[in-house]
Parts: sequence; C-alpha cells; structure tokens
Amino acid sequence: MILITGGGGFLGLNMARCMADRGKRVLLLQRHEIQPPSLLAPYWGNEVQQATGNILDLPFLLGLVKHYAIESIIHGAFDASMLLGGPKAGIKRGVHQLVQVQIQGCTNVLEAARLFDFRRVTFISSVDVYRGSPQDCGEWREDAFLPPVSYSPVCNTKKASEQLCFLYAKAYDLSIASLRVGRVYGPQASHAHEPIKTMTESAVAGRPADLSHVPGDSRGHTVYAKDVGEMTCLIHLAGSLKHAIYNVADGGDPTMREVAHVVKEIIPEAEIRVGPDTGQSAYSGVTMDRMKDQFGYTPLDLKEGIKAYIDWLREGKY
Repeated sequence: MILITGGGGFLGLNMARCMADRGKRVLLLQRHEIQPPSLLAPYWGNEVQQATGNILDLPFLLGLVKHYAIESIIHGAFDASMLLGGPKAGIKRGVHQLVQVQIQGCTNVLEAARLFDFRRVTFISSVDVYRGSPQDCGEWREDAFLPPVSYSPVCNTKKASEQLCFLYAKAYDLSIASLRVGRVYGPQASHAHEPIKTMTESAVAGRPADLSHVPGDSRGHTVYAKDVGEMTCLIHLAGSLKHAIYNVADGGDPTMREVAHVVKEIIPEAEIRVGPDTGQSAYSGVTMDRMKDQFGYTPLDLKEGIKAYIDWLREGKY
C-alpha cells in the first residue's frame, strides 16, 4: 500500500485518483477525517482508504506503516493555514510551528522510510524554490543553482526539506525523488480565493468573477491537477529514476489576464475582471525536459487544462 501524507488535500486527492485508476491501493493520511470526495467515489473504502493522525508523532507514524504494510510514501503534507493572509501573515503567526510541521514532519517520514526500507519516497516540493534574492532563477530547470536567500514560507521549508531528503537518500541508500510542482488548478481545488479556480468555477456557474484585487500581469507556473497526479504516479512507480528532482508543471507562466482570456475563449459569456497591471512581471518558464526524456509525458497546456477543468465541473469527467 502507498501512503499519501496530506492525502485529504487538493493534490493528495488527485494523486490518489490516478493511483487508484492504475489499480494501486493508497492510504490517505490527514489530521482530520474527510467525507468521501466525489473524485474518489468509485474507489472509496476499497482501493482508497483514509487514516487520521499527526506526522509529528513518530511512534504513531511507524505504527501506521506497520499496520497497513506501507511500502512507499508520497509526502505532500503541508500546513496551508500558515499561509492565510499571505506569507508575511503566516510567518507572524509562528515560524516555530511552521518549521515543526514541515521540517520535523519530513524528518519523521524519512525515518519511517529508513526503518522500513521503503521502495521509494516521493517528496512534493514546489517551483517556488527557484525564487529568491538577489534574483529568481533565470530559467527554472532542475539543475539550476538556486538563489542563496529567500523569504517565503513555501520556498524556505521546501528547500530545507529537499536537502533532508537528499541527505537521507545518500546516507541510507534510499530512492527519493523531489517533485517541484507548479500552480495547480482543477478538480477538487480547495483554495477559496485562488484566481484560476475563481475564474473557471464562476464562469461555469454563470456568475461574474471580480478579481480586481489581482494584478492582471501577475503570473503563475500552471499545471492541471490530473497531470500532477499522472506525473506523480510515473515517478513514484518507476522501477528506477534518472534524477532526484523533477519539475511538474505545464511549462508555461501565464499572466492572470491571459488565464482570463483563455476562460472567455471557452465560455464567451464569462465575466471576469482582473486588476491593473503592475509593470513588474517577468516571464520565466519551467523546463519539462526530464519528464519528457524519461517518461515521454507532455502535460496539457493551459487551454487544454482549463477545458478539462470545465468538463469536470459540468459533467464530472476526469
């Protein structure tokens, strides 16, 4: 069985669906019990099961691994509540809590992998690691030298956790992959104020989307949720891996004004309002060469992804 930490979240549900579609058994671990989501209805209680608990409790985690005969882990748990109100607000609420959840939680997962000799650990990182001071990476590719300084809760903790993963992999001969995931949109999207979710779901519902607080030239390295699930499956289930790091995105970096234009291309009557441009946005695409080279996988582009999202909202087609 495959354990997915943070399995009840947006990404975890899509990963579980793609695993279950392949006939794999998965256990979703989150702090609170969730109701069966529509995305997993065909598999709930069979291929997909859930457990509740805290990854900061190492004895609990080890007991869970033993009880369910876990053979590998996809570690996606992240305390998103720390980001409510923006990164600065999240930091002010408590760096100690943030570090405990993200860093100690990752260490516990790696300890479980060491003690039970897991086949693979897949760590869900973020393309945010390419951001920082004195400037962002010019090209977001996996072999880039990352900026020496950053001030983002996501970037700081993901970079630190990646390094822990690489240390454990080397010290204990573990197979560990870090997936640097882009800005995800699609089925079971849970971030209430995420612009792409708001645009798309409002258009389908026939209501206007007022995003005047979102600069039109703000960008996001997009990726459709099902593609994240599929790419995670390919990497996690592979017999061997050529690399320790894989980008998981669609390669684009659209502005929110461009996203709105795509939504209105598909649903012409959509009413979407974005804010004025700031003039400070710069393009930086995410390279997807490693996924294409090893797995031959090409994710949906933005228009294809938005169309698939709309099909899911209207017809439940995944």
